[in-house]
Amino acid sequence: MVNKFEKELEKLAKSKHEGHDEVIKKFEKWSKELDENIRRMNKANEEFLKEVEGKLGYMNRWFMKKEKQLAKMLHFLQ
Repeated sequence: MVNKFEKELEKLAKSKHEGHDEVIKKFEKWSKELDENIRRMNKANEEFLKEVEGKLGYMNRWFMKKEKQLAKMLHFLQ
């Protein structure tokens, strides 16, 4: 009877250990996938900001040029 009880306890402990290992493996997989997704998002954000920054520089130069042209036109009208 004691031997049977010990075997059942061993089975229970083994089952809990296997369940724990499974949860740990799933968590590690989730963590790796999350890290990869964050890396991709950061890369996409960096590319977007570089593109927008380039466009903003162009737009600033264009507006400065137009402001100078307008200032010259107003100066001539006086």
